Amino acid sequence: MNRFPIIFFLLLGCCNVSAQQVKMRDVFAQAPDSIFPLMTKNNRLDCIDFIENSMRARVKNRFDTYSELKVLTDNYLQLQASDKSSVEMKLVNDSLICMVRTYYGPGADSQVFFYNTAWQPVSYNLERPKADDFFLPDADGEVCGLLRQLPLIKARLSRDDTTLTWELQITELTETQQRTIEHSLTSIAVKL
Repeated sequence: MNRFPIIFFLLLGCCNVSAQQVKMRDVFAQAPDSIFPLMTKNNRLDCIDFIENSMRARVKNRFDTYSELKVLTDNYLQLQASDKSSVEMKLVNDSLICMVRTYYGPGADSQVFFYNTAWQPVSYNLERPKADDFFLPDADGEVCGLLRQLPLIKARLSRDDTTLTWELQITELTETQQRTIEHSLTSIAVKL
């Protein structure tokens, strides 16, 4: 009896099981402090414990303010790191993490990073859109000019799939300018 096929399929099965065992809770818990500078490892572990026990996952962080883990699934995380910053993470596959850091001041602006599950930076071909990418043909030229000067662009990850959506922020405009431009903007969705 040839044992090679049996051993091969057993090994293949073990590889698939280990790949499926990568969970966001573990990735978050094992992150180096440099990735989450406001939170200690104990803060992160406490948040995981609280949310898994259906409790509010809010902890006092290193700056004596609060960080709160809002959502934790097997492949997605949403964290309110502070009053002025948030983090979303998505396991794109068994070896790739997409992280969106958003800063509020008062408009939202995001940065997108990619890491492997050992928290080493990964090069990923994804460019941040430019303000012009969001304007529909009927957009008011004067307001578009204002938005081009300092484009604040917020990114958000989908909980359900690997979609990253970019949105041009108009919070820095007057109410009249916002009404003029809001129907002439589009969001940009990208599958990771």
